[in-house]
Amino acid sequence: MTAPTSKPAQESAGNSKERLTSEGSVCPLPPAMMAKIRNRTEMHTHPYLQANFYPVYEETEDPEGIECDIVGEIPESLRHSQYVRTGPNSIHIPEHHGPHHFFDGDGMVHGVYFDGEEGSAIRPRYMNRFVRCEIFEQGLKHGLILLSVDLLMNTRISRLKALMQLTWLSLKSFVLRVSNMGNGNTALLFANQRLLALEEAGLPFELTVPALESVGEYNFEENGIRRGKKPWLPNTEACTAHPKVCPRTGETILFNWRFLEKPFMFYSVITPDGKRRIWDAPIPGYSEPTMTHDFAITETHSILLQVPLIQNPVTHLRRNIPILAFEEDKPAKFGVFPRYFDPKKDEVVWFESRTCHIFHTSQAWDEKDTEGNVIAVCMTGCRSNRLPCDITKWGKTDEKTYRGGKTMEELAKKHIPPGSGDYDAQDPDSTYLTLFRFDLKTKETQMTTLTTLPTEFPVMNFDWYTRPSAKYIYSSTLTTSVNGVGSKSVGVIKLNIQAVLEKKKDLTASGQMKNVGGDGQWELGLDALKELEEQEHKVYKFAPGVHNSEPFFVPALPRKDGKELEEDEGHLILYVYDESQLDNGHAQPGKPQVTELWIFDAQKFGPETEPVAKVRIPRRIPYGFHGLWLSKEMIKANQKLNASRKRQREQMKGGADALAI
Repeated sequence: MTAPTSKPAQESAGNSKERLTSEGSVCPLPPAMMAKIRNRTEMHTHPYLQANFYPVYEETEDPEGIECDIVGEIPESLRHSQYVRTGPNSIHIPEHHGPHHFFDGDGMVHGVYFDGEEGSAIRPRYMNRFVRCEIFEQGLKHGLILLSVDLLMNTRISRLKALMQLTWLSLKSFVLRVSNMGNGNTALLFANQRLLALEEAGLPFELTVPALESVGEYNFEENGIRRGKKPWLPNTEACTAHPKVCPRTGETILFNWRFLEKPFMFYSVITPDGKRRIWDAPIPGYSEPTMTHDFAITETHSILLQVPLIQNPVTHLRRNIPILAFEEDKPAKFGVFPRYFDPKKDEVVWFESRTCHIFHTSQAWDEKDTEGNVIAVCMTGCRSNRLPCDITKWGKTDEKTYRGGKTMEELAKKHIPPGSGDYDAQDPDSTYLTLFRFDLKTKETQMTTLTTLPTEFPVMNFDWYTRPSAKYIYSSTLTTSVNGVGSKSVGVIKLNIQAVLEKKKDLTASGQMKNVGGDGQWELGLDALKELEEQEHKVYKFAPGVHNSEPFFVPALPRKDGKELEEDEGHLILYVYDESQLDNGHAQPGKPQVTELWIFDAQKFGPETEPVAKVRIPRRIPYGFHGLWLSKEMIKANQKLNASRKRQREQMKGGADALAI
């Protein structure tokens, strides 16, 4: 990738607080804040503020974005649609050696809209926006509002210091009457004609499409109107960053965990038109506030995770461990219950496995007997033996460097790939896509590893979500632990889960599948898993120094004969960045950069596959989290909603003017 040319920065006319940093962009930060950022001339010392982790501070000025060059041909299925991805983009950069975490930062959304009338060439346009939620706006005026996750999770930081900072920021939030702690930096959801930016500490935040302008908080209220806020308390109104949309019913299923309100976990089901069918149903079985990032649904059940990542300030202070800590001596638990859960009559069935951590799930389905009865519930998720320390334990150790991740002894230790069932000999911080089977009759949990490669951010063709016959999961492959370097994606895998299930079935029938150690590890065996991986899984690896974001699957156009598309009939889209554009690892604000949006034919995807198209975006898009593809029907629905709102405002204004006369 070659950086584009750009005209010199200009002063923005009409607003002293905004300056154009490159052609077609504007910086929304106050001059003093921007000057501090621009004065940085060397790479930050924190691994997650280095290279392309470093934030950007400009937004595209035109609501329609900036036009991008194309290499190849854009698939027709993308016309009038948009791909959007969110991620952390902090406006409050700590001093060298100050507390910071990969999860810290204000939300920023980056989108590519595929413009062009029918019969003409498709013209991709790029736009980006800060999520202008409550804590972003207050942060511009009053400085940092949110506590760094590093202070909650770092073993090297004084517990007392963390509690004092938490108390100070809580008091500050109370004085400013900040009631929504969400910043929209984690994931995106389209529900009830709205694009929502999500972060599990607070409420969803609505954005327009395709312009990505901020609208306001939305929590599935009647007519989308807030009926007043709860009294200020952190985490009292929140939404998971990973709601699930059922492709069969159109329902949105979600949960939120709270650390100040028992029973700590609450569950909701939203109808396709935004009505609260089930709202904040308490889920029994959580004895402590447990940070739960994701969950899964099948056609009939929901599966809540209770991995032992506990947020308990009082108990943890007494034990001298972080406020938010992974307690490896506790098992992982999984609560299975009917989708339309009624706390008065329904039961949550709890399953256990050896301790593990799971950030993200992908496919889930019901397993039925010959009479159609559900006998087991299955789920796939990225399992690690503990909370991956590469993202959680970076901390100050001296005046020159950050330290964290594995200890030197752990870095020197040789680990075996997964597949044998000897989990203790595996890298405890690598995340391996794993099948979990929960037997509703025996109450047993089975775990089967699906690939030997460390993976994260798994996605699929979500039209096939919950179908037992679904074959493919697409996921980013990750770097292994490197001392002092943030974890990055280095490729994409197309994984055939049906091939693993068939192999497991054959080995079970022949008596070769065993519960290794009696601990629920029903594995194929390392040799068998590697052989299957070579035959069935497809892996694309990027060149050294080139890194990708989460892939997303976009289905092809409907067939003219009306027949259903094949599961992998469509395209994978993902942002790609080449770090050779950096200055000694430093992302200099305002320097011209290129990020590319790669588009692969999903059916032909493999190690030698080239993208069918690359969109060359003349901006640096920092590494981030989750994306979402918005069809032209979704965009039209949102535009119709916003047009209706505009008419209502004009009518109300007209009525008020008439009364004034």
